[in-house]
Amino acid sequence: MIIPAGAAFGTGEHATTAMCLRFLEKTSLNWKRGWSMVDLGTGSGILALVAKLLGATRVVGIDNDPVAISTAKQNARLNKIRGALFQVGDVRRAKLPRKIDIVSANLFSELLIELLPKLKTARWLILSGIMRDQERDVIRALKRKKSRLRQGYGGQVDIVQVRRRGKWIAILAANSK
Repeated sequence: MIIPAGAAFGTGEHATTAMCLRFLEKTSLNWKRGWSMVDLGTGSGILALVAKLLGATRVVGIDNDPVAISTAKQNARLNKIRGALFQVGDVRRAKLPRKIDIVSANLFSELLIELLPKLKTARWLILSGIMRDQERDVIRALKRKKSRLRQGYGGQVDIVQVRRRGKWIAILAANSK
């Protein structure tokens, strides 16, 4: 995949993007085609585009920056990947599908914490953009939001894995049935 360095975040080289890519691959490795993903704060679109390559049929990337959305669409054309929908929007106001397999959100910790109740429809959460000194706050918020998250997917949120790279961390969590 070719993702030129440009105006939008996410060439795959930044620690947060790389950890999200690993979690995306790990999570979907044995899935057949037909799963779905929403990428909040899509930037260059790299996570959404990789999801399409890994077999996702329904992929939406949302970012509040029109330049990022334009870049994501260009990257889709450059890599000849079709079917990923990219839209300009505030992730706080975005309406997520009733059921979604994966939500990836590579955002600032404060925004991630604010969005957690909204992520109740996802089976898997890939969260990053978290600095090491904010890890405890995000994990505490995930645990505190369990009852709200249960309303959507019907289960408990379990932290499956935490990856650390430099000053950054990423969290893979499952909202089980």
